[in-house]
Amino acid sequence: MQGKATVIGLTGPFGSGCTETAKILKERRGYTAVRLSDVLRAEWDTRNPGVPSKRSDLQTLGDQMRGETSNPGILAERAVDKLWQLNKGTCVVVDGIRNTGETDYLRERFGSDFFLFALECPTSERWLRLKHLYEGDGGGVEAFRQDDDRDRDEDYKYGQQVQICVDQADVLINNTDHAGIAGLREKVPQYVDLVTGLTPRYANPSEIFMNLAYSAAHGSKCLKRQVGAVIVTAPPGEMGDIVGQGFNENPSPTRPCVEEVTYFRNRKRGECYRDIVRDEAHASFVALGIRCPMCGAQLANGDSDQPRWKCGACKKDMENYFWSERAMTLCTAIHAEVAALFAAGRRSRGATLYTTTFPCFQCTEKVVLAGIRCIVFNEPYPDVRAGSRLELAKVEIERFEGVRSRRFDEIFARARRG
Repeated sequence: MQGKATVIGLTGPFGSGCTETAKILKERRGYTAVRLSDVLRAEWDTRNPGVPSKRSDLQTLGDQMRGETSNPGILAERAVDKLWQLNKGTCVVVDGIRNTGETDYLRERFGSDFFLFALECPTSERWLRLKHLYEGDGGGVEAFRQDDDRDRDEDYKYGQQVQICVDQADVLINNTDHAGIAGLREKVPQYVDLVTGLTPRYANPSEIFMNLAYSAAHGSKCLKRQVGAVIVTAPPGEMGDIVGQGFNENPSPTRPCVEEVTYFRNRKRGECYRDIVRDEAHASFVALGIRCPMCGAQLANGDSDQPRWKCGACKKDMENYFWSERAMTLCTAIHAEVAALFAAGRRSRGATLYTTTFPCFQCTEKVVLAGIRCIVFNEPYPDVRAGSRLELAKVEIERFEGVRSRRFDEIFARARRG
């Protein structure tokens, strides 16, 4: 059963269930599955005949193809074009979206007929699912972590940008092992039928409050990521009073970074302070002749296509070594969760915090002190250290599932029209 010709894109950390979701749509709704990794494998075989590839090899090749063509959406373009020319009325599911250029291409080409689904699963569960692959080639858990970290190369225009892709999703599906394949087989068709208008329904409380959190995020002018938070006096999934709302922004009377004139080494208006600090540190490292901690190559100044903290020789991300917290402690903004806590005051005790991203370590301590009972979030890579602190404080953590705000009104307005 399928409605009008629709294109569903799938994104999420590897091992989260995108390929299984594509199979479900093929079996249950008659979709034709297209895998972006097949484009990479075909290109790899052309460039390296007879040489087997690892995930890291394909990640590198994907970056190269996007950079060589100056087209971040090249994989989606190649995967879909031929198929669509042959079968224009076909419902298609595109598996393996990892760069925002791919979603931009699909949205531009198919308009309102394209929906982006994000699959999410805890890192520990994904490792267990993929353990046999990594232990088979001798890489082990360290190789898994490196590949996983590389999926978040969001500062590189042509790299893997999974976290940003998840942020852009229309629907988020929580695919944990406790629900199993049966749970995924039940949820995926339901969400596809919802977004395509076959089975309209009203938004549930969690979707409503998370939509409000995303709406709050539009108040932020942060150059990196706009975050929103809402505090509600009810358990997750239940209606309650909103007692606090906030977004990340520099405190008054200072101005947002995008509007601030920075008198720091003759910088121009509109730069993130964390970037300024890290760039200055990198310049001093280059001057001192400091070398890459992975391969020993000397650090060099980068360019627009090659971030400073990506080693020009081994292509590894050195920022994790020099700035393990990405200089978050130097962020000049009041974070969304803290702004919401200030607004709620004592009313936050026992309440639920809906936030568009997982709290950082600094925010976590303030959330615990305020007496928040539960946090509902949607992010593919939650802060592990912050998560441990919340667990220690017995604060419940729940991953959001449902329709995101990008097309919230369009999808749920159908229920009002009957």
